[in-house]
Amino acid sequence: MKKIKAKILSFIEKIPQPSNWKFWLGLALIVKTAFFIYLLKDKSTINEHYLETFALDGGDSISYIEPIENLLANGEYFDDHRMPGYGWLYFLLRLFMPLSLALNATVILQLILSSLSVYVLALCSIRLFKHNYYFYTTFILYCISTYVSLFETSLLTESFCTSALIFSFFFVLNEHKNKYFIFLSGLFLTWSFFLKPVLVPLIILFAAYVLLNISSPFKLTKLNWKKMLFFLIPFLLIDGSWIIRNYNKYERIIPLTKSIYYEGYNEGFELELFKFMQAFGGSIVHWNPGSEITFFKPAPSHIKRKIEVTFPENIYTSKFNYDSLLTLQKQTQKFQNNATSIEQKEILLNQIRSRLDTYTLSIKQERPFLYYVSSRFKIMKTFFLHSGTYNLFSKPSFELTKIEFLVKIFYSLLYLFVIVFGILGSFRMIIRKKINLTFLLISFTALYISLVFPIMLKLDEFRYLVPGYPFLLLSSIYMLHKTITIFNKKNG
Repeated sequence: MKKIKAKILSFIEKIPQPSNWKFWLGLALIVKTAFFIYLLKDKSTINEHYLETFALDGGDSISYIEPIENLLANGEYFDDHRMPGYGWLYFLLRLFMPLSLALNATVILQLILSSLSVYVLALCSIRLFKHNYYFYTTFILYCISTYVSLFETSLLTESFCTSALIFSFFFVLNEHKNKYFIFLSGLFLTWSFFLKPVLVPLIILFAAYVLLNISSPFKLTKLNWKKMLFFLIPFLLIDGSWIIRNYNKYERIIPLTKSIYYEGYNEGFELELFKFMQAFGGSIVHWNPGSEITFFKPAPSHIKRKIEVTFPENIYTSKFNYDSLLTLQKQTQKFQNNATSIEQKEILLNQIRSRLDTYTLSIKQERPFLYYVSSRFKIMKTFFLHSGTYNLFSKPSFELTKIEFLVKIFYSLLYLFVIVFGILGSFRMIIRKKINLTFLLISFTALYISLVFPIMLKLDEFRYLVPGYPFLLLSSIYMLHKTITIFNKKNG
């Protein structure tokens, strides 16, 4: 064992030092760009709205881009369901680029920032764990992780949000090196909120870290208070401006968004269907084969894999059974049929909404434990327990070549390692005998992002975990180190 360790250390000494930023940034950019090109060559995804760009528009993309187009054309940011965290960069690019080039430039910027974040996260690791091999381990694992890279070609918030959180963490971790770092930490954290408003409670966590850990740990000095205020200035100014804008328009205080759901959902039965799914822990991801919502909203036609939807027996109440769901399914199919007249659709819509509301309320009243508790754990199971190779290949596993299948297995194992060791490591950081506030910041950030969607919001879309992935990775590396240390002690 000692000889192996000596060889490893000898090999590490030959690798460029972490301070060689040109080498590491160049390597990250090469690896990320190669994967970026691989994704762009995949022709399985066809853009629905922006046809003359290589940037991929996901289901939510139009809701980030069109408000900016309306701003440029009509002087108004509308529809304003989304906060302008994604749109402001696109707006700057759009001022001197046509639409297609601005969209391309947006995803290229995502690639560049994500590549930079790989090096920055590795620097955080060496600062935390005090040895170069943590830098190398973090750099390699995060650089090759497709769980984040898959979203660099897409016009979605995941890539920018993840990079922003890493930069915020880096600057707060190194605030002693430059007096403006604490301000930059607050600025990048604020940007992450405008990309994903659900992350806003992290402002309390980061502010507490600044107050308790900076300068004099656990001592509330005047310097600590000043630095915390300096940290909060970006959030207070930017979100304050957003609140004023919303108040002038709607005459009510809206610090984030008006609703977590699209206003357009009021025109159909989606909102009522989501609430019914969430009442018993059903999946609302309609493009995921086998998810319960596909019983009423079938997966897109390009998804080849078909799985028959089954419902657990414990969801039924005095108000509905499986036959009731079959009847409801027929109604939804008729409503979604283009041949159905507008008058018929209006009647069907009222019937569907009424049925869904009745079924949801009956679960809440007759099966409160299912509604309030077990449904959340069922969603959490769906949220975490999957292959971890979300859209890595555009074809199902049974169509993969041997090499592709091995790649899929490797990335599934990497995902499983990060999730299992990351969650265990987060709890291990919390229960340390000697409190380390930086470890607490990592662990609580990782756990909050991991649990807020399935537990609090009852949402199970896999990509929502992406911003928490780098923090889970740091926690998993910490747990791996602890495991190896214990193993070495037991074996002399």
